[in-house]
Amino acid sequence: MIHLSLLQTVPTFLVAIALFILILFSFLLGHRLRNRAIKRNPELTKIDFNAFSGAFLALLGLLLAFTFSMSNSRFDNRRELIIEESNDIGTVVLRTDIYPDSVRQLLRTHLKEYVEQRIIVYEVGMNMNQATIHYLKADSVGKAIWSTVANYAGVDATTTRTAEMIPALNAMIDITTTRRAAGEATIPDAIMYFLFLLCIASAFLLGYDKPNKIDWVVVIGFGVMLSLTVYAIIDLDRPRGGLINMDTPHQKMVELRDLFK
Repeated sequence: MIHLSLLQTVPTFLVAIALFILILFSFLLGHRLRNRAIKRNPELTKIDFNAFSGAFLALLGLLLAFTFSMSNSRFDNRRELIIEESNDIGTVVLRTDIYPDSVRQLLRTHLKEYVEQRIIVYEVGMNMNQATIHYLKADSVGKAIWSTVANYAGVDATTTRTAEMIPALNAMIDITTTRRAAGEATIPDAIMYFLFLLCIASAFLLGYDKPNKIDWVVVIGFGVMLSLTVYAIIDLDRPRGGLINMDTPHQKMVELRDLFK
């Protein structure tokens, strides 16, 4: 079964919109609480909270940089693995030419089906039930290919074919597990929730530190930029959908169809 975390199942734009609303609400809440406190005790106007808000913003910036780096490194890793898998499959397809025609045709038929199933695993997107179905189909076809090669190795007196095909086929099968693990290796939800909480807390402190008239341009700009940054982090961390996706490297898998024409 291909798994996604709870946060991965919620549309990215909804997360960003909800965060933006919460940031504005937290800022206004802090602003009003400070004004009420000042009405009860005017001496509070002399207290400077810049140190607290500055510390929170510094911590927020550090966590944003940390999570962005994590999501970007995972994105690059997934992209490289797609290209690596397409190369591994291409190598196996080309090495079928060293087999007799009867075995070669059988292997290429299986490999064509294997490529189609691996392509569909990505193209079904966030439909994890379908992704799992096609993942298992590809795994089944991969086992049939391995069985064909292994059985032929037992009756073939020439070891060259086996020595060339077995390592390439093993790499083709193993990379599917590696890609699946990379797809499931997202930023832990606990870190993302802490990031959301820190965004909201920073907005609250900024509002609490501004008892005077609110500059809505600055507040809205702060909320928009923070929400967009978090949006980019989440989108980068999602291997199966979003604006920042794997469509371009996935074309390398689609191009494998040309090998069977």
